Amino acid sequence: MSESVVGVRQLPRFLTASLARELGILLCLSVMFPFMVHLIPVPGDAQLGPRLLPMFYAPLLAALWGRVRSAVTLALCAPWLNWALTTHPAPAGALVMVVQLLVFVGAFRLFVNAVVARWFLAAPAFLAGMVASAVLTAAAPALIGGRAAVGWAIQGVVIGLPGIAILVLINSAALRFYPPGPGGGPVAA
Repeated sequence: MSESVVGVRQLPRFLTASLARELGILLCLSVMFPFMVHLIPVPGDAQLGPRLLPMFYAPLLAALWGRVRSAVTLALCAPWLNWALTTHPAPAGALVMVVQLLVFVGAFRLFVNAVVARWFLAAPAFLAGMVASAVLTAAAPALIGGRAAVGWAIQGVVIGLPGIAILVLINSAALRFYPPGPGGGPVAA
């Protein structure tokens, strides 16, 4: 006996096979980009991660293509997954990076919906993430070793200028060669 209940609709599932595959690929990229950047030989104790900002590449692409759930999941998971696999960033840094990435993704989506020219939006979204992390670290200075939050944030922006340029380049190239489609994801996919 099969009874159908009239007026009852089925709730959407959060984790579909398509979303799981997408998250798997994006999480792999969010670990692979920082790992590859850290393999580049640099003199002395220079760190390329804070300069090139590889942790932001995969969330940027997900946010750009309208994959908000994936972008937020990346923002929440990527710093912790990187810490679990490589011990970088340290747990305090991972917490700060989660805040930066969440605000970056949220600000980017807000800017995309409000602005017609979208090729440069990664830069103001990154700055919004830095402002949010400065507020967090002003409230909890132990997260950055007790340093002054504003000085730390300004130094992070200055050091990250090459990475900001890379984010804008990725933003611009993705819009030009793989523009977002109406249902999310690139048109070519």
